[in-house]
Amino acid sequence: MSFRSCLRSRLGLLVSSLFLALLLPALAQAALPQNVEQDLGALLDLSQKRGSAISAQSYDGLLDYVMQLKGDARELVPNRRFDGNGTVLRVSMKTSLPRLMSYCYNPAIPNYLLFPSVLRLGGWYAGSDILKDSKPWTHFSGKLDAPVALWGQEFEVNAPDSFGGGYYRYDLNRLIILTRYHGKNVLISVSKQKDKSSVGKKAVILDEGEWSYFYSGINGLNKGLIGWADTYMYDSASVQVFVEDGPNQTTFTLFKWLRAGWSGLNVVQKDHINDGATRYANAFKKIVESDRLPAPDELAARVRELSTMSDAELDRKITAYAIAIENIAKTSPAMNKSEFQKVVENGKYAKILNREERVGAILVEYLKSRLGKRPLVDFPAAPAPAARRAG
Repeated sequence: MSFRSCLRSRLGLLVSSLFLALLLPALAQAALPQNVEQDLGALLDLSQKRGSAISAQSYDGLLDYVMQLKGDARELVPNRRFDGNGTVLRVSMKTSLPRLMSYCYNPAIPNYLLFPSVLRLGGWYAGSDILKDSKPWTHFSGKLDAPVALWGQEFEVNAPDSFGGGYYRYDLNRLIILTRYHGKNVLISVSKQKDKSSVGKKAVILDEGEWSYFYSGINGLNKGLIGWADTYMYDSASVQVFVEDGPNQTTFTLFKWLRAGWSGLNVVQKDHINDGATRYANAFKKIVESDRLPAPDELAARVRELSTMSDAELDRKITAYAIAIENIAKTSPAMNKSEFQKVVENGKYAKILNREERVGAILVEYLKSRLGKRPLVDFPAAPAPAARRAG
């Protein structure tokens, strides 16, 4: 081993030890009931066993628990899974479950449009059940005497977090269960990361409220002494439970686990997962409750239109986007690094973005234009929003 490699190894161990010592939160010891832990484990196992029989016994204890859960769930401490820490989050949204699904479980609408604060990109792989059963929310309009289960695989690229400022591409196995429980419509969505992610790359949160982020394309972590480290998301998993409590009310409970770091070390603590989950839920809630949100069919049509624009038109839009990012970078202290300035100066940012990344950026800017935020790209004026229908 070279002197430099040895030094990096020793520095990595030292810095990780410091992080573990300084960032370990004082957790409230509020464990989940054992039967709930068992159901979470059973659902995560089922997500890996495509075509398995689905029984209410796999989740009835979990549903009983989430339906009586009150208050802030972030102090709950689920068991560690896959060598990663976990958290719980609960939030209520003013929307029916079928309407919510018509946005975030609609293969015609990329999921990062509903979760722009935590996702840069995402999509379904060929062969996923949801590409055939493309309107799964319609199952709730029938009797639904037995659970409906859909399996599939997705990819995601995350938006930078406030802790490390890194972004990763990774694949997920996904299981979606639609059922009724005590007369209420219920969606259970289970994800489990397949393999470790691609190596982390440096990113910067430019404006969290406007979902503006800079993605450098440079390997490493945007964090002081460990900026050189090759980091990975080693594993992640989630169980999301949506319960329709009324004609225009859905309660969402998230159980989330994450393991990430470098050299096999996990540096993700519960507080970090809480932060990401809170960002995710807050933006999601604002979007689905917005009177300005286009109807699902309209949004899907605009997604198709913008996704298939010519290279020349896309070049024009992304050039304007790159210039806007460069201007924001001039006032962002986190962008003072010379390696970042070289990427954005004179509009060069457009050159490091492939077509998938360009389209993703433009779609988010379009959604911002419809929701009343400040888009970095101009779009034709949208019609005045109609009164949002209940449900």
